[in-house]
Amino acid sequence: MRTTQRQKVLLSVITYLTLAGLVVGALFPFYWIGLTSLRKGKQVYVKEQVLVPRDLTLENYQFVFTERPTAQWLRNSLVMAFSSSGIAVVIGVLAGYSIVRLKFRGNRSVARGVLFTYLVPTSLLFIPMFILMFNLRLTEGLWGLLLAYLSFNVPFCTWLILGYFRSIPEELEDAARIDGCSRLGVLWRIVLPLAAPGIVTAFIFGFTNSWNEFLYAVTLVRSRDLMTLPTGLGSYILGDVFLWGPLMATAIITALPPVILFIVVQRFVVAGMTLGSVKG
Repeated sequence: MRTTQRQKVLLSVITYLTLAGLVVGALFPFYWIGLTSLRKGKQVYVKEQVLVPRDLTLENYQFVFTERPTAQWLRNSLVMAFSSSGIAVVIGVLAGYSIVRLKFRGNRSVARGVLFTYLVPTSLLFIPMFILMFNLRLTEGLWGLLLAYLSFNVPFCTWLILGYFRSIPEELEDAARIDGCSRLGVLWRIVLPLAAPGIVTAFIFGFTNSWNEFLYAVTLVRSRDLMTLPTGLGSYILGDVFLWGPLMATAIITALPPVILFIVVQRFVVAGMTLGSVKG
């Protein structure tokens, strides 16, 4: 009996130690980035102070906002992320509802095509995308970048919303149609409120996709003032010289908006993921 209890205690200790190690391993990079962003100059390379918070300063954050147009990059990233994910969700709702509820020949093929379109990597498409935007003269502003973001956000949001629409019982819509509600009325009054967690989830993931996107942004945007934060990070790499302090300060600024957004809508994301995993 005592042996069994000792085994349980030992197993619990091993489990908690393993979990603690995983947590430390996951949080350590963020600790190092934050600590490096608060150091200046050669202090980053001092071995004795690598992990010890000493002589910290906010000069790097002051530098990135005074010597670089970081505020402009932040605004560009927010505009691109919110606009592309918002438009993609609207299109995804209409397309997803049409595929799920409207019976037409080839609707399953359309659904598969949406998935295959999203699965095509951007590394294969950025050259033809650049040629297309260049011929349309959309490489000198953010409109071309917005269209490029929609090319992967629309298929992703459509496919994600499909699962949520399938989980809603069709009998609810039939009852509303019998009471005289139109198809758009059913979508607005019945389907959207029930699928709200899934729609919010699609918006959040679309926002994250646009926010973190680098390849299209560095290819289609030439002006320094129109750059996004991920591409702005590259301005702190000068040949083989890395400005670690400003680089890490900008990385912290880049990571904050998605984190804040996830915290605000966390309950919708959890509910949306649960709803999309069950088919009614």
